[in-house]
Amino acid sequence: MTIDKKPKISRQLENFYKAIMKRGGPRGVFTQSIVDEYESAINDEFTPELETKKINISFLKKGGK
Repeated sequence: MTIDKKPKISRQLENFYKAIMKRGGPRGVFTQSIVDEYESAINDEFTPELETKKINISFLKKGGK
């Protein structure tokens, strides 16, 4: 995915998020769940695929034997 691509998020969710943030942020359970869902959708769109993701593995030595 290229950086200039806009994530595909429903307009209704985006409008709810903007309205909540305009009023000062989430104050209850329902508004917090809307904010969490919006932020997870944003993060899912920008995380790299597993095929292209680099994984660093290091091995730790145990004991002196």
